[in-house]
Amino acid sequence: MKKLLLFISTVVTLVSAFGLPPAGDERYKTFFTWTENRKLSWSDFKGEAMEHAAEVAMTASSVEFSYYTKGNQITWTVMAKYFPTLSWSKKNKQTDYVLKHEQLHFDITELYARLFRKRLSEQVKTSADLPVMRTIGKEIMKEWQLEENKYDLETKHSIDEQKQAEWALSIQKRLDALQAFSSK
Repeated sequence: MKKLLLFISTVVTLVSAFGLPPAGDERYKTFFTWTENRKLSWSDFKGEAMEHAAEVAMTASSVEFSYYTKGNQITWTVMAKYFPTLSWSKKNKQTDYVLKHEQLHFDITELYARLFRKRLSEQVKTSADLPVMRTIGKEIMKEWQLEENKYDLETKHSIDEQKQAEWALSIQKRLDALQAFSSK
């Protein structure tokens, strides 16, 4: 049996990645997965704040997948993860509104996990499809990062309340449309 874990998009951030530890860091071992009935709270932001950053908070999340092969059979798993010890906030600037902005970052992570699951279920049937799986992973990573960047750009990191509301509605509709591929 062949087993492989691929770590897709180490972290989605609201600040530049230079402040993040390498992928093998111990802080990546503490995580929880996205579920519909669990929303982020400020107590989930356990990392040390980057005091000189313009942002109030940073959500560290990832879309990760693993697969197993046995002969021609293939089984895969895709997870949307949140890393509390890598996520941070400036305690004196925490608001419900900013927390909703951060939650939407994690929701976007789940959206791309669902898109990944959908594409895998449609295109990956046997171990011969491993190159297809890798291609899908790269595509998802690129699309996800572009969307995260667009989200922060259009909402001005949550400052534009109208755009923030539009994004929240859009992401919820897209998550609903992919309910069949949700985290279980």
